[in-house]
Amino acid sequence: MTEIQHLNSADSRGRALRARQHITHGLRLLGDHIGTVAIVVAGAGVAARIVNSIVEFAPVLNVTDGMAALLILAVWGAALLVKGFAYDIADRIDPDLRDGDDLWDATKVFQANAADIAEGANYDDIRLALQASQVVPALHGLTVLLRNAYAQDGEMEEASALSDTAALLRAVAESMGQVALSE
Repeated sequence: MTEIQHLNSADSRGRALRARQHITHGLRLLGDHIGTVAIVVAGAGVAARIVNSIVEFAPVLNVTDGMAALLILAVWGAALLVKGFAYDIADRIDPDLRDGDDLWDATKVFQANAADIAEGANYDDIRLALQASQVVPALHGLTVLLRNAYAQDGEMEEASALSDTAALLRAVAESMGQVALSE
């Protein structure tokens, strides 16, 4: 009975993950295409206004030129807001973007340091901080553990690739003055 419950909960987690992926995809599509929708809506409003000025079929479309310009700007502004919200929500709920939140945060720090160097920061300070943090030896250790786990599961292709990666990380750590690392 426990196995059945476990399988059901894993299956529901899989469905929830797929649902979040689909919602994320939909939100990104919305963000990508909302500008086009806004242009179509504004164009339809302009066309309706022109036709209405000729035929006069709807008194509600009798707007001044200034009001028409404000309506077009309002439609465009609303599209920009929807686009921003759609991308922001998609980034927040995307299950693929935030796998390993702690590693994601570390990546953000590295990207910020790279941007600092590009903007003229003292690269010696950043190099020394990188060495002092021991991040490369830690990454080497993690890679070795991953390699061993893949090897234990019989996934030798992955284990071989991770072994190459571990050797490269060991060389990077040693070139940065870290102590010699063991495999």
